Amino acid sequence: MKNTYYLMQRELYAYFASPIAYVIMGFFLAFSGVLFSGYLSPTSDANSVMRQWFSVIGFVMLFIGSLLTTRLIAEEQRTGTLELLFTSPVRDWEVVLGKFLASVVLFLLLMVITLYYLLAMAILGGRFAWGPILTGYIGLILLSGVFFAVGLMASAFTQSQAVAAVISLILSLFLWIAGPLFIRQNDDSWWAGAINFISLQPHIDSFSKGVLDLRDILFYLSLIVLFLIITTQVLKVRRAD
Repeated sequence: MKNTYYLMQRELYAYFASPIAYVIMGFFLAFSGVLFSGYLSPTSDANSVMRQWFSVIGFVMLFIGSLLTTRLIAEEQRTGTLELLFTSPVRDWEVVLGKFLASVVLFLLLMVITLYYLLAMAILGGRFAWGPILTGYIGLILLSGVFFAVGLMASAFTQSQAVAAVISLILSLFLWIAGPLFIRQNDDSWWAGAINFISLQPHIDSFSKGVLDLRDILFYLSLIVLFLIITTQVLKVRRAD
């Protein structure tokens, strides 16, 4: 795990050594702040405000996840630095996990900053239950982890960041809207239930309502592990070449 930690540090430094982290963080905070203020009013229910915020920000992370991760491997392939990693005593899964954790840590920093929304609601005299807010943040972190894993996988398939971003966005969008896209309203067939289950949106809605279902947690974690395993296998193939 020491190699994973060093690789995570390396990627975090790369984020903040270039404008990309500041631009993305600035856009995210500006957008989420405007969104939150639009929902907020002296008479609004605090938990309802946060539930709406979690739902919209979950969709926004589809795009942020792609922007943060598609350069992680694609750029190294383009510049040839990936070959240096292959010649160093580091395993493929350590490379993948280190890069993935770097994007997660950056996102956690964003989440910490958004805690001032709760302070704003408290100042306005709003009362809120901590349970739904805590589960909403947990769901948002897990959902973003899926988008990061998808983006990292896309980055492993190509040297072009643009192509990787397109692949990541298409796959992430499919996972987000798979249920509404293929299922007719009031369709209670078994396959409709299965398609709806693999859609990301219903799960984040459950979290934002304060429902901490083990099935939702395992669903997100399973997708994250699946895409990270695929990314690792792609790197193994490239190392063999």
